[in-house]
Amino acid sequence: MNYVHAVIMGLIQGLTEFFPISSSAHLVLYPKLFASGSALLNSLSFDVALHAGTLAALVIFFWKQILRLLGAFFRGLAGGQAAKSADFKMALYIAAATVPAVFAGYFFGDYIEAKTRNPVFIGAVLIVFGLFLYAADRAGTKRKTQGAMNLADALLIGTAQALALIPGVSRSGITITTGLLAGYRREAAAEFSFILSIPAVFGAFAMQARNIMNISGGEIMVTLSGFMAAAVSGLIAIKVLLDFVKNHNYTVFAAYRLILGAAIIIIFLEAK
Repeated sequence: MNYVHAVIMGLIQGLTEFFPISSSAHLVLYPKLFASGSALLNSLSFDVALHAGTLAALVIFFWKQILRLLGAFFRGLAGGQAAKSADFKMALYIAAATVPAVFAGYFFGDYIEAKTRNPVFIGAVLIVFGLFLYAADRAGTKRKTQGAMNLADALLIGTAQALALIPGVSRSGITITTGLLAGYRREAAAEFSFILSIPAVFGAFAMQARNIMNISGGEIMVTLSGFMAAAVSGLIAIKVLLDFVKNHNYTVFAAYRLILGAAIIIIFLEAK
């Protein structure tokens, strides 16, 4: 039965990491509702493996952009004409925008983890930030493309990314919301959100990777099944969202957040 739960949790991680509906909220709640008897599925080790799966999805999907930006970054450090290229500037923007999330995670990550995993609180956060997403999606004109990114906008979006430490906020949700408020087109906000998440997700994985060593031999295949499910569903989610928002708005995701948040609050208040 652990294999079934592991695959389901991997699918949840992959889909909800990239759809703006909060992977942390779903992964906190699923074991409480369906897999509470499994120490592995409730462990930090398994959580790290799932995040490794979504990191793999990001790297596979954006590998060309990653190599291009890395190449431009190192060439630009040498100065000359390379330092004036759009790719070098974008690499610098992503590096600068990653700093707030790294700072918040290092100094406040453990505190937030300990204080914000109450299901009712998570339900409320889902609702509040779902309303923000809906409002941002409806407000103002959205004409900026990713090529129009500047340092001020990148830092604004990067600062918002730090809020994703709170379960229920959603990394993609808050960065997409902020991108929309800054006037970016829906698909541009989504793509920048995904690319910006790569160093943050990699950093979080690197800090916790040692926990993978705590997985026993008998748990490796269960963990691997979750990792694979997260990677595959993550690839699908990235592709689906980027295609979807070219011709549709984010209302369906905002509505899902409101419904899920309300259901969580009702279920767990009644359980008390």
